[in-house]
Amino acid sequence: MRELAIAFFVSALIGGSATAEPFKEVTVGVPVTSIADAEAWYLNLFGKDVEILRPDAGVVEFKVAPDVWFQIFETDVKKETDSVIRFKVDNVEVFQQEAAKTGIDTGQAIAVPEIVTFSEFSDPDGNALGLYSLP
Repeated sequence: MRELAIAFFVSALIGGSATAEPFKEVTVGVPVTSIADAEAWYLNLFGKDVEILRPDAGVVEFKVAPDVWFQIFETDVKKETDSVIRFKVDNVEVFQQEAAKTGIDTGQAIAVPEIVTFSEFSDPDGNALGLYSLP
């Protein structure tokens, strides 16, 4: 997985970016087995001041960036996936220290000099997450 993450970051940096923005907002949803437990865990990860919506029973959305919502939804059937949701932060190590204070292990910070620092971890339901910061 580490090689895939490094390849992702390198391609993002050297591949350029598209100028068109076809969508106005993005919501990324992940399944959880207990909405109450997952909400508490993600509140520790995102911080208590994050904006929250509860549009329906068993669904909680967190506004994690301008026009980006992270949604958790309760389900009895968990499907395996290779998807990873990565969050850009100002400094991976500083974010990790703050997360650790709430009991969240965000993995080991891996630095690719002058390119990226990143970590990989999972939520309690096994959803793959990552952090990264750019120089």
